Amino acid sequence: MKTRLFLYAAAVLLAVSAGCSYFEDDDDDDVVAEEIVVWSQADAGGWHNLAIKSDGTLWAWGFNREGELGLGNWRNRTIPEQVGVDAGWTQVSAGGRHSLALRENGTLWAWGMNIYGQLGDGTRKDAAKPFMPGLETDWSAVSAGLYHSLALKTNGTLWSCGDNTHGQLGDGTAEERTAFSQIGLDEDWVAASAGDHHSLALKSGGTLWAWGANDSGQLGTGTNDNSLVPVKVNNDEDWAAVSAGGSHSLALKSDGTLWAWGANSLGQLGDGTSSDSGVPVLVDSDLEWARASAGGSHSLALIPEGALWAWGMNDYGQLGDGTEEQKNSPVLVRETAEEEDREAQAEEGK
Repeated sequence: MKTRLFLYAAAVLLAVSAGCSYFEDDDDDDVVAEEIVVWSQADAGGWHNLAIKSDGTLWAWGFNREGELGLGNWRNRTIPEQVGVDAGWTQVSAGGRHSLALRENGTLWAWGMNIYGQLGDGTRKDAAKPFMPGLETDWSAVSAGLYHSLALKTNGTLWSCGDNTHGQLGDGTAEERTAFSQIGLDEDWVAASAGDHHSLALKSGGTLWAWGANDSGQLGTGTNDNSLVPVKVNNDEDWAAVSAGGSHSLALKSDGTLWAWGANSLGQLGDGTSSDSGVPVLVDSDLEWARASAGGSHSLALIPEGALWAWGMNDYGQLGDGTEEQKNSPVLVRETAEEEDREAQAEEGK
């Protein structure tokens, strides 16, 4: 599944510029302006996707068995369908089987699977439509993990709910929480990301913290011990963005370097090996990175110039490089299928 991010991280959030395209009308040769569909943000979950258009409307498609699309039913969708009729959505996060979103008035909305209490309303009842699990209007960011949720408030406090088998809620226990509860008393959290069974977060001073499952070293603490509370990842104070994946983690530093740790049997750390790492390792020191997103067993990252790179598991072509071969180091994601066709034709012409 894909991880969800605050700041840079998440899923990679998609942003494009508004504009129009023009085409020739075959009947009268008049030039007609056609408005391009413009998306401002998107997030990939376990089997479903959420996206916000530039007009603030919310759209969903994919798997819908637990109502994670928010359409009021349980039918899958193969193309995007609008969620409700209102605009004003500002952030979305797609989890394993549930969804979270924020509106411009600071309210938090949730829907989908709720068996672990990951919707935060104090119940375990699934919801096929978005609803507010509380009346607060000071939420600033959300991140949906596999079966747990993280949310940040404008006052810098961090909150969590849902599955806590591995301590991924960070509240010092291994007990599930069906309502959002605050993680500690700190008020300097600025970003967080919920993975499958672990969580990452940043503080305003640039320090990086992790908690939850650590069987593959995904907490970055140099051990394989789970943690029920946030623990500091090394002593660096220049971390800028985080993304928690299935059992691995990615983080950007302010100097543009990208670091990874945790599970690596499928090359998801991008360090050229297939060995797990319990501490952060550098991903391709020759490149400067701008954004990154950790998936279930693969990773994506953008460089400032806009090129997209991928590495890790590739059984289903998720790296987008034209192959189904695992990659232990970053490879360029192809721009279009036509590019692959051109290369194949060029090879045949030799």
